[in-house]
Amino acid sequence: MGRRNIEKHIRFTSEEYEVVCNRSAKLGLRAGTYIRTIAVQGVVKCFPLKELNDVYRALNRIGTNLNQIATVVNSTGSVYQKDVEDVLTEMKQLRIIVEDWLSPLESEELL
Repeated sequence: MGRRNIEKHIRFTSEEYEVVCNRSAKLGLRAGTYIRTIAVQGVVKCFPLKELNDVYRALNRIGTNLNQIATVVNSTGSVYQKDVEDVLTEMKQLRIIVEDWLSPLESEELL
């Protein structure tokens, strides 16, 4: 996708622009971004991300464990097989969480 160098000016009535502003605010978008997305894609899709907190916590736990393993490796020059297995187990659990989260996910079309 190239640089946006074509500029078009459009006119709205006060009521039309209020609708655009309300819809863009509901989506957390700037009005121009909302207008461009609707014009190019025809729809704005939103995905519920509340469930992403479980994924974030799992990733954070894995990152903490990896940091602890790295600290031990850097100080001793060796790593324990059990530590590696624990991280791999957590990665498998994270994969299950992500798959469970993504499989039923449906987008909401908001115009």
